[in-house]
Amino acid sequence: MFGNPGNYIPRGFKSCRKYNVCLDGDVYPTAMMVKELKAGVLDGRKWFYSEGSVGELCSDTDAVERFDALFPPKEKRWQPSQEEFYIYSHSVINDK
Repeated sequence: MFGNPGNYIPRGFKSCRKYNVCLDGDVYPTAMMVKELKAGVLDGRKWFYSEGSVGELCSDTDAVERFDALFPPKEKRWQPSQEEFYIYSHSVINDK
């Protein structure tokens, strides 16, 4: 899960580094949080996160606009949490 650690740690998530889950190149993003649903299942081996292809669906901007039109309009605006997430998602954890 990628998110603000302040939101996910109270819900039982921990740093990806603690479970040895990383991106290619041994990158451990600060914003990548892990929660074992069964204790011990990640057993200390190195695990690699790879993003699925579902995000490619968002490249069809017409389909996204049609989908968004199904919901009441909301004012699009910048939130401070967006900057906070940007900082977390662009920083990494180096050493254990």
